[in-house]
Parts: sequence; C-alpha cells; structure tokens
Amino acid sequence: MSTPLRVLFATSEVAPLVKVGGLGDVAQALPKALAARGHRVDLVLPGYAGLPAGRPVGTVPVAAGRVRARFHVTDLGDHDGVRYLTLGSDAHPDWERPEGYVERHLASFVLFSRAVAELATHPAHRPDAVHCNDWHVGHVPAELRRRPAAPRSVLTIHNLAYQGLFPYDKATELGLTGYGTGNLLAQGIRYADAVTTVSPRYRDETLTPAHGSGLHHLLRSRGGDYHGILNGVDYHHFDPSTDRFLPARYDVDDLAGKAVNRAALQRASGLPVDPDVPLFAFVGRLVPQKGVEALLEGIDEIAALGIQLVVVGTGAGYERAFVRAARWHPGVAFHPDSREAAARLAYAGSDAFLAPSRYEPCGLAPLIALRYGSVPVVRRVGGMAETIGESGLGIAYDGDRPADLVAAVRAAVTRHADTAGWAALRDRGMRARFTWDDAARRYEALYRPAD
Repeated sequence: MSTPLRVLFATSEVAPLVKVGGLGDVAQALPKALAARGHRVDLVLPGYAGLPAGRPVGTVPVAAGRVRARFHVTDLGDHDGVRYLTLGSDAHPDWERPEGYVERHLASFVLFSRAVAELATHPAHRPDAVHCNDWHVGHVPAELRRRPAAPRSVLTIHNLAYQGLFPYDKATELGLTGYGTGNLLAQGIRYADAVTTVSPRYRDETLTPAHGSGLHHLLRSRGGDYHGILNGVDYHHFDPSTDRFLPARYDVDDLAGKAVNRAALQRASGLPVDPDVPLFAFVGRLVPQKGVEALLEGIDEIAALGIQLVVVGTGAGYERAFVRAARWHPGVAFHPDSREAAARLAYAGSDAFLAPSRYEPCGLAPLIALRYGSVPVVRRVGGMAETIGESGLGIAYDGDRPADLVAAVRAAVTRHADTAGWAALRDRGMRARFTWDDAARRYEALYRPAD
C-alpha cells in the first residue's frame, strides 16, 4: 500500500453519538474503513450538549466578520481506530444536537468551520487532507483557500437540497460575502480541491436542472473534479446475527429468528400476528424527498391489497396523516419514532421495504434492508437505480405517481406468493455486499495531490 495519510474528517453528526440520517452512518463507517487501510484519521464534530466527556487538548480562537469565539478542542478517544475530537465554544454552551436537516445554528456552523480550518493548519494537527461533509462544513474549503500551505480539501455532498443559505445581512455580518456567496454548500463546491457525491447516478442527476437544486451550473464547472462514489454498508454494525436491538438474532442460513422478529413487530404495531401475510415496512424521515406524499395518496389502494404496512419515522407535516391512515386501515401501523431500535425491528421483521423516494443520493436504508432479509421496493432514482435496479436484488419501478407505487407493491405481493422465488430473492439480497473498501480507495486517491 502507498504511504499512509493523515485525514481530518469534518462532520455534523456521527452514529451513534449524534445521528440524524444517513450521514451519521457514513461518518461512522468511512473513517473506520480508511483507518483499516493504515491511515491516521481524526474525526471532528461540534461540541453538542450531552456528548460524552473527553480530555481537553487545546483551544482554537476564531473570527468571522464581526463575530468572535473561542473553541475548545476535546479528545473523546479512539473509536475503531479513529480519534474523535469535538470543537465546542463558550459562545454556544447549549448548542443543541441537529434536528432533521433544518438549517439551524447557521452562524455556529460558520464559526465551527473556521475552527476546523484553524485546526487543519495548526502545525501540531495539520493533516494531508480535510474531508468535509455537507453544508455544515461547506465553508471550510473556502477558508482553507485563503491560508498558505493549507492541506487539500474534499467536499462530499450527501444531499444537494440542503445548502446552508444565509440572508444577506447575516452573511455580511459574518464576512461571508467576501467568498462570493452566502450559500455554504456552494462555497464548498467552488473552493474544494475535489467534490464528491454518494453515487455515480446521483452525480449525473445533479448536473441537470431537475435535480441540481439551482447549483447544476456550478457543479458542471467542476468537470472532472466532481466524482460519484457509492456509499457502502458497515456489515459489522448492521448484522442481524449480532444485532443487540433485536429480540432474536438470525442469519441467511437460519431464519428462525427473523420469524420471531416479525411477530414482535406485528405485536408492537398492534397488527395480527400472521406468519403468511406480506409485511411491508417504510423507515425514514417523513419529508417530501422520501416519497411520503405518494405513499399517503396510495395508501388506500395499498391497504386493499391485503398486506400489512408498518411506517416508522418522524416529520411534523405528515405524522397526523399517518395516524389517521393507521386508524382507518387495520393492516396499517404507524410509529412516530426515530430511534435506532424501532428501525432495526422494522428491517428485521418485514418481508419488503418501501423506498418511494422522489430523489435519493445513495439510499442506505434499502441496502441495510437487504442485509436483514427485507426485499427493497424502490423508485429507480439516484443510487437505488444502481444498487437495487441494476442488480435485480429487489423491485425497482419508474414514475412518481401514487399509482406507480401501488403497481410496484402489487408486483411485490405477486412475487411474494411464489414462496420459493421470494426466498431465493431474499437470500440473494442477504448475501449481497456493498462494502466500503472500494469507496475508501477512491477517497484515498482524492486526498493525495495530483501528480
């Protein structure tokens, strides 16, 4: 292997300490994969209230326009070969954990980004590369460009729709207008040495007006410096044979435990414990991106197919509608829950997993569902078109109408009736592997200066 690198991985979340969505899982798994390849990786995240106590290792003074702050660097110790650091400020002693992808604490993330840049250019901490994730640290590459002998920067876009937008007066106060925009993600795209997103298909989609969220021209301008690198799954972390969240463990060669989990999910959902009825699950944030409107509009016809459907997720705009649907249809259950335990039981207890997303950068949830023996039913968009659609590991459909989703569920019910065929499809999915190995190699190449 080539010379080991020192990488600073900047993120707003990392599972299980702080997890909002798929970024939390990526931030846990990718640095671990890089460390396993011999690299020294420091992960840095904001010093949110409620994080474990660590060892103070220094302070970082920062300034952004007329705003000043001092950040304390805390070492939380080694996690799977990765050193976890936090940057917390006296100016934000009650900095809450992020909730959903609501762009709150914008000024705090600008200051956090400045602190990351200070850390990355300090002689005692200077890495070979800084890997920035999403808009929260999109300002880091812009700030590094202003500093002499700064390390390389790589920006990964996990969801282009969330950009960190500042009103003009606040951007002026923080000195952001000097970087050409008050859009933190756009700053990262413009100034990073390399830009990536989480699947090749999504990379191509974001270059179009339909999926570019207003940044397609900027992304096109990066040319060959914009890469699509498919996320992987941490199969040690997501393993039904060892999963502590499950009532019973199982694997592809012994599915007795899956039947136990299925019954547990039905009981927890107030559904009849029936081993034969097709049981579908939806797990995710209740936001338009995830296709919840199509699911709600089609739920009457889906329920009429004689299936059971368990929906797990939170999102204030849709929770009441799912509560009403569950009251109206005896085969539908809703859990307004974002805890990991609820998600794992839904994966393990279901026969099929619904992912009717309007767009999906990668789609980790269907890949996790495969591991737990739940056959994905996905819309053919983003990474799901590659991992599920092209592989034949599930049922992929086109179209964004509720009728398209209903037709896909109907097709899944028909295939489920073929007991032997369904078992073969499920087992093939459980044996499939989308590891982090290839992704880690590709990121490693981007961390190194071009020849």
